[in-house]
This record gives sequence, C-alpha cells and structure tokens, in this order.
Amino acid sequence: MELTDAKHRVLSLRNHLQKIVDKDPEQEVQGIALPVLDVVLNEASRLLPGGDPVIDVTRGLITPETVEAGEPMRAVDVLLVADQLYQALKHADQHNEGPFIG
Repeated sequence: MELTDAKHRVLSLRNHLQKIVDKDPEQEVQGIALPVLDVVLNEASRLLPGGDPVIDVTRGLITPETVEAGEPMRAVDVLLVADQLYQALKHADQHNEGPFIG
C-alpha cells in the first residue's frame, strides 16, 4: 500500500464510520469488517514514521487475537483512530514524508 492509497482508504473508512456513528453512536463493528479494519489501519500506520505519540498508540490496536476472537469494537472508537490516522497521512502526503520503511 502506498501513502496516497492508504490516505484514500482511511478516508473512506472514516466516512463510512461517520455515517454509522451518526445513526447509532453505540453501533459495533464486528464480523468480516474486523479483518478489514486490521489491514487498513495497521498497514496505513506502518507508512508513517514513529515519533508521533498518537499514531504510535494506534499501531496494533486491532490484534490478530482480537480479530480471531471476533470481539466487536464500537464504531465511534474506530472512527477516532481512523480520523487521527487520516490526519497524519494527509500531513505526510502534503509534506512528501512517506513512505516510511522500517
């Protein structure tokens, strides 16, 4: 995944989550959506350099164990993470700071 692609995917995820949260703030993300969240959020965060405490915390929030267990996550919580990740990706893209390999 490249920086621009990651930015668009996280923005799309963010927009979908916002629609869900607008209808029901307690809605949960579960089932087949969990592995998609795992890949999008974790792969996108890997494109950014370390050092940003907000982004550093997002890495690994959705673990393989969480996905395997099928534990639901509140959409509003995932939205918060997606929004912060999108802002960091947008900043990196505007300042030609990606991708980070490491």
